[in-house]
Amino acid sequence: MKQRIITGIIMAVILLPLVLVPSETMERVFEFVVMLFAVIAMLELLAMFSKEKRIGIPMRIISIILMLFLYLSVTYMASVNLGIPSIVTKGIEHIHLSTAFQPVTVLLFMLVVLMSGLVFVPGYSVADLGKLYIAIIYVALCAGSLSVLRLLGIRFIVYLFTITVATDIFALVFGMLLGKHKMAPEISPKKTWEGAIGGTAVATILGSCLAIFYPFVSKLMGFGDTTFFNGVFDASKLGNVGLVFFIIVLTICLSICSQIGDLIASKLKRNFGIKDYSNLFPGHGGVLDRFDSAFFASAIFLLFIFVISHLLPVVA
Repeated sequence: MKQRIITGIIMAVILLPLVLVPSETMERVFEFVVMLFAVIAMLELLAMFSKEKRIGIPMRIISIILMLFLYLSVTYMASVNLGIPSIVTKGIEHIHLSTAFQPVTVLLFMLVVLMSGLVFVPGYSVADLGKLYIAIIYVALCAGSLSVLRLLGIRFIVYLFTITVATDIFALVFGMLLGKHKMAPEISPKKTWEGAIGGTAVATILGSCLAIFYPFVSKLMGFGDTTFFNGVFDASKLGNVGLVFFIIVLTICLSICSQIGDLIASKLKRNFGIKDYSNLFPGHGGVLDRFDSAFFASAIFLLFIFVISHLLPVVA
């Protein structure tokens, strides 16, 4: 426990400025750190897969390159569609490769490359292909979504982590105090329905309050009088009651999704017989141990934003 607390403090000291400091430099550093975490997450999954059957170095290198390619594609697509200034967008457009970085193009290219390995790489099987394809999509989409949310605004990252951290902490608290009914004993024996419901309830209160009362928080922090979804979609069309309802539903969904993300990561570990993905963060495990909930919930959050921004576009 002592090691876990010390590691948590060190992580907070290093990572919090990247999230909370509103500067272009911090945005770029945040993007770099997320990309680095994405590479580490891929290495963790590759190491896990190798517990069952070793995946050769050529396909490991190719899968990491393809993951970064898809990550850049997600960032580019989101930046263009949501009108976010991004160094990735500028770089891709500067070298006239915007068509090549469309997600459909990238996914098809990935499939061709990974399937070609069946012919040219000895020992590489169809099962390996499926594992790598899913791992690439999972890591790239989730990491890319996290980067896009930071580009959209600090408030979205703070909101996301408020939900995921509160869900995790209070699910544990309520589970210890009231837990009687196992939620998924074959995946995570300690998780209970009482803990899951309690965690989501507290996370919904905290996350919803942050979003609903953001105009007051924004004034206190010197950001001006602005709503939480300002510039993302036309929230005025929902009305005050409709906006509050939307925020509460969104927060509940993200809390539930954060728990699903945690269970998915646990299921994978159980299937391959490992306790942690790595020991990158002593006492916490690896990137996928520490950020599994936030990774998965970030992709769902960005999907919500895409849908609502198209349904209720901001009128210039």
